[in-house]
Amino acid sequence: MTHISNDALRKLVLDVARRITTDRGRIHTDELQRELAKELAEHEDLMPMALAKGCQGLIRDMGDRHSPRRRRTTGGLYHPDAVLKLGNGIWVWMKDATPTDITQWGRVCSRNAVRILTSEAETQQYIADRTDAFRAHPGIERLASLEEAVFHYQQDPLDDGLDGFPDTDDLDDL
Repeated sequence: MTHISNDALRKLVLDVARRITTDRGRIHTDELQRELAKELAEHEDLMPMALAKGCQGLIRDMGDRHSPRRRRTTGGLYHPDAVLKLGNGIWVWMKDATPTDITQWGRVCSRNAVRILTSEAETQQYIADRTDAFRAHPGIERLASLEEAVFHYQQDPLDDGLDGFPDTDDLDDL
């Protein structure tokens, strides 16, 4: 279940991103972060959720930085301060991993690799198809026009957006 405050945070980020988007459709993330911080300061009710999101990001960063990676000196993956992600929000310090942990970590890594490779293959196919279409239609300069003219994109009236945002233009409605 999505919490209203989570919806409000997502909407706030989206609103700020749209506001700072350049006329060429570019979003500069440094500017987005600065403007979002200003907006959050005006919405004290959202600060606890923003803090929780910030903590999630810091935890994700810690996990990424402490994931096992090939060591130059030993050639192996082991480091005592590395963490193995076992799934379901459970991590174990590599130095404390059991045989069962290693097996579980291997399963998680394999599933993730399959998902990543499948997604990457789909992404690369999409890029190749659109690049070919841009070459075949040199008068089209933006992806939206290409999607509509060549690939017949139409907005689904039931599509509620990428994140499932409630259909509202005002944060106060959330």
